Amino acid sequence: MMMIVGQVSSAEEANEIEEIAKSFVIGTRARELAQRLKDN
Repeated sequence: MMMIVGQVSSAEEANEIEEIAKSFVIGTRARELAQRLKDN
């Protein structure tokens, strides 16, 4: 799990953090699916 700590100084920075978080979630999901396919 990833946790963002601290203050966001701008809307642009908030968008960047949101994109990073989405990429992290997508990567985790892809890894889970790949592991499931490998196990079957």
